[in-house]
Amino acid sequence: MFEKLKEKLLFEKSGENIAQRYIVLNGFDGVLTVLGITVGSFSTQVDNPAVVISACVGTAVGLLASGISGAYITETSQRLRGFKELRAKMLTDMEGSVQEKNIQSESLVISLLNGFSSFMFAMLGTVPFFLSTLGIIPMLNVAYYSSMLISGILLAILGGYLGRIAKESIPFYALKMVLVGVGTAALMYGLQLFIL
Repeated sequence: MFEKLKEKLLFEKSGENIAQRYIVLNGFDGVLTVLGITVGSFSTQVDNPAVVISACVGTAVGLLASGISGAYITETSQRLRGFKELRAKMLTDMEGSVQEKNIQSESLVISLLNGFSSFMFAMLGTVPFFLSTLGIIPMLNVAYYSSMLISGILLAILGGYLGRIAKESIPFYALKMVLVGVGTAALMYGLQLFIL
């Protein structure tokens, strides 16, 4: 039963794993977003971890909401179009069919994966700041560096996973993703220096 559910909810007819695509794509968004906030806060010398947490959590919640709603509307419209095309080919109404009932449930599952992947990846980067507020990481600079390190590790994991999917060099893909993170951090830092 689980295998049937997995196939119905996560795979397109082409065999492409929808969940895989959404998790990696939105995980990437979540990591880079929090990395940008972290670097921006560091360069402007924000000395209160609660301020950084507030910015990161607020952004993560925004990613969660937009991820769920955006994916739900998109997936529903795509699946509804497919259902209508199938109905036209079958020359029957198909009202109340399994295919029609699955439109909402499949779209909901995919949208939840979409929203929560960006939220969870974003929140992982904020962990050092929570530890800083608890006094476990007494020096805020250490929390900043730890958050950036976590972001780098997460990007490497996502890159390595993409390399595995593509059956290419895992270290090469991991390095590419880390370099995107480094480029984002450098751009953010440079912009802050220019603005200030």
